[in-house]
Parts: sequence; structure tokens; C-alpha cells
Amino acid sequence: MSALLGTALLAGVVWAERLPGPTYESPQEGSPGFAGFVATFLLAVAIIALAVSFTRRMRRATHRERERVAAETAAAGPTDATAPVADAPADAAAPQDAGADDAADDRP
Repeated sequence: MSALLGTALLAGVVWAERLPGPTYESPQEGSPGFAGFVATFLLAVAIIALAVSFTRRMRRATHRERERVAAETAAAGPTDATAPVADAPADAAAPQDAGADDAADDRP
């Protein structure tokens, strides 16, 4: 077991020597600088403006839809459940005797 451990340590040391050391980059590399900041800032402002515009339009559309439904409801007249329906025939309002039909079917 110790031979295996020794071999693993030796292999680790050899591979560690082959790996490159840390490289130090100048602070300017990888940074977008002031131009990148301005571009990102303008993009964020544009996205916020679009979101506000979209919200306004959606609120206006919802408000117009509510007004349209209210106008249609007002034009249709009262929707009271106790009000008589003018189009219904008088026979439809009276309940029929369902028991009389069942009695006729039971005869032999």
C-alpha cells in the first residue's frame, strides 16, 4: 500500500511541475472600459423605457376593454334575475307534470 501511495505522490509532484504557474494580466485586459460601461448603461435605460411603455399600453388596453364591456352591459338593459324574459313563450315558463308521463309508461 505504501508503494502505491509513494507512486501517487511522485506522480503528483511531476505533474505539478509541468503545470504553468499563475499568469498575471494587466488590469486593462478583459475589461470593457468606459465605452462598455456606457453601452451597458444605454441598453439598460432602453430596456426600462420599453418596459414602462409596455405597461402603459397594457393598462390602457385593459381600461378600454372594461369600458367597452360596461357600455355593452348598459346597452343590453337590466340583468336582474327576477325580470321576465320577453322572448320566452308562456308554456316554457310553466313546469310540466313529469309524473303523468311516467305513469303511462308503466301500464302493461
